[in-house]
Amino acid sequence: MTQLSVSSEAATAIKCGLRLMHLLGLVLGLGAATLIDLVTCKFLVKGGVHEEHWRVIRFSSRIVTVGLVMLWISGLGFLAHYALFAPANLGNPKVWAKMAIVGVLSLNGVYIHRRVLPFLKSRIGRGLFDGLGARERSLMLASGAVSATSWFVPLGLGAIPQLNFVVPATTILLGYATLLALAISASTAFGHSLGHQDASGAREQTF
Repeated sequence: MTQLSVSSEAATAIKCGLRLMHLLGLVLGLGAATLIDLVTCKFLVKGGVHEEHWRVIRFSSRIVTVGLVMLWISGLGFLAHYALFAPANLGNPKVWAKMAIVGVLSLNGVYIHRRVLPFLKSRIGRGLFDGLGARERSLMLASGAVSATSWFVPLGLGAIPQLNFVVPATTILLGYATLLALAISASTAFGHSLGHQDASGAREQTF
């Protein structure tokens, strides 16, 4: 009886620790990713990339990585906790939908670190999109749209416990994919509009 009580208390403590890590990772990642998006928007408004802004983005990207790692550790920890103490929770579709979304977030993070951040660094002292084609502009803006959507959706899912064991994972992921498509379409349209503005400016300078 005592052993069962101790095991139950330990399980509760572990779950609380995992929940705290999960929330902290979400706050760090979402906050830093939002800051990166805001600073990037400032580049578009100001028309140039500055050294101090690049440093903010580089530091914020490291915070995003820390937040993402914390999400993975806590997420896998929850799966292990469920398997040991509450196997029924493994049947919650929302759990698996969130894991899939974090997977997309991770892949997008790899792309940002390998392509977007080096690109931003190379733009110090220049306009963000100077001499860039429509495809390159769209890819860069789309990565930001994927990042923002993939951070906010898990936050929303966590805030709606009514979805637990009710909504299939396919439905959740379909809703997520729809939001993702809308965000990418909007960012792509914005990228094309920037290209038209640049072309108009070039024609005016020619005249």
